[in-house]
Amino acid sequence: MLSFDVDLSAPGVHEWIWDGQQWACQAGWIRPYAHPALTATTDTRGSHTTFTVAENGEGGDFVSLDVGRTTARVQAGTLGRAPVYIRHRDGRLTGSWQITDLMDQLPAGSLNERAIARALTRRHRYSADTLFPDIIRLTERATVAAGAVGIEVAYPEPIAHPFRRALKAGVDPTDVFARLTFDHLINRGVQAVELSGGVDSGVVAYDVFRATGAQVLSFGLIMPGAHQQAQKERRAAICAAFYLADTEVQAERNLPFGPGRRLALHDPSSSYYCEAFDVLAETAAAAGVRTMATGFGGDELMACATDTRAIPTETRVPAWLGGKARAALEWIDDNGAPSAHLSHSTLTALSSHAPGMLSAGIWQVAPLADPRLMRLCRQLPETWVVGKRLIRERLSHELDPAIAGTPSPESFRPLMQRALTRFGLPLLETFLKQGMLLADLGFVEPLVLQAAIGTGRRTKNIDSQLADVIRLELGLRKLWSQP
Repeated sequence: MLSFDVDLSAPGVHEWIWDGQQWACQAGWIRPYAHPALTATTDTRGSHTTFTVAENGEGGDFVSLDVGRTTARVQAGTLGRAPVYIRHRDGRLTGSWQITDLMDQLPAGSLNERAIARALTRRHRYSADTLFPDIIRLTERATVAAGAVGIEVAYPEPIAHPFRRALKAGVDPTDVFARLTFDHLINRGVQAVELSGGVDSGVVAYDVFRATGAQVLSFGLIMPGAHQQAQKERRAAICAAFYLADTEVQAERNLPFGPGRRLALHDPSSSYYCEAFDVLAETAAAAGVRTMATGFGGDELMACATDTRAIPTETRVPAWLGGKARAALEWIDDNGAPSAHLSHSTLTALSSHAPGMLSAGIWQVAPLADPRLMRLCRQLPETWVVGKRLIRERLSHELDPAIAGTPSPESFRPLMQRALTRFGLPLLETFLKQGMLLADLGFVEPLVLQAAIGTGRRTKNIDSQLADVIRLELGLRKLWSQP
């Protein structure tokens, strides 16, 4: 939502002037993300000017930057629709929604060991930590304060979550759900839906149809494998029910680690499916889409203690994990952000997905990632969330119950297996022959990695966690100009 480069040691009073794209003065520049869904404002009081970029509509997200003569403060809203990364060096405060904008001249080999261990073991934590000690992620409601000589992160107070309780007589939770999603979508100018064919994106399509009263576009990744036809049939049924003009994007044509996309990383630890999602975003942008609704948050809304499928579990520690990363696992929970209005996994997913969308000029709207909706679902009796009953009943109001009630079994696993076979393992072997950065730094064991490659080729069942190694190695090589 906001990019900036401000010299906090610049002398004099800062007189910021808007030039049509950014505010600028002798101290630097501040640039809001230009989009019709966002509004940028300024408020000057004495020697301080506060720059705010806010999402239009009730309860929208925001980021604000307050700049004084020698200090600055950056604060985030509650929804996490776009990340903000911040770096402080030589008295300058820089920030961007794209971490790669801040990765120039990072000291070679300087990495946050705790963040590397999280990335390599898939034990992700929502935190101010990034892979680099010099770069901070601004988490929801957090504040970063900076002066000419230093920077400090202040996390907000944790959110106390409600307990489950019985429904009042005569209350239909599907009606409450519908009202809240409608309120989130109304006046947000949604033009398209990212449609997988599952119930989460399906119910979002339903509510976008209700809120806009007009035909919108839909775009979806089609997964390879045995369940592809079933996915296509569900998507076709949803599109017919809600009058969507649909475009399919074949994920298999945009495999992870494919040579055409290797350098288009948004983050060295970005999602290893970003290639296909980037093509989806570019396809939507070419069709004129500027605002797209997604189904992020549905899994977390429907999570409960008795439905083990909805509870994230810690991934095993891979045999190839190096000594430095293993040691860092002891501190993996340090510096985690406090509980938020939304679940941490939802906020992480939104933050990871946003840069690809923003690069294509698209703002993402996530009606299922709404604090009011989360509060409702956390209070409902468990019978309403097990198996996503609430969403399925809501969707079955307008869609064949056989479609709304059928789980969507397709996954990204076949896509990743094909990507690793075709591109990933050969790439990893090349890294091992050249000498891996991650191995040299003590985060992976090269001999064990080589054995894992051989096992994968013999059994045709490749360890999907190798994808995390490849993605991270690719990103670090790009950063430090390695071939």
